[in-house]
Amino acid sequence: MQANSALKPKKNLYAQYLTVSCYVLLLLMMIVTTLPGMIPDGSSPWVILPIKLVPLLILLPGLIQDQLRAYIWICFIVLFYFTQSVVETFLSSGANIDFFITALTVIIFLSAMFYIKWERSLGRNL
Repeated sequence: MQANSALKPKKNLYAQYLTVSCYVLLLLMMIVTTLPGMIPDGSSPWVILPIKLVPLLILLPGLIQDQLRAYIWICFIVLFYFTQSVVETFLSSGANIDFFITALTVIIFLSAMFYIKWERSLGRNL
């Protein structure tokens, strides 16, 4: 996070920290759902794991540097994870882990959107 975080309003800081913490939790959930017991038999976790993680990890430097464009892109990318988790929720008859991933994606999307809106209202450029 940037050094000027002390100058930001509290709601901006809460939205930023909520976005980043849920982002980290989503990364961890993608790792957990790739463990050998969670994937179909005969599938390689070393093939599935990069497919799940690379789109999220591309945004990590921008989130660390507090770039608004990274927050915009995370809103787009997290929609794919939302779609996949909703489908998995219905296919698995409501497994708790799928509900949790769906909730994480919704929280990431909303908190990132509010953070972008509030930062732009302060006059911050993309």
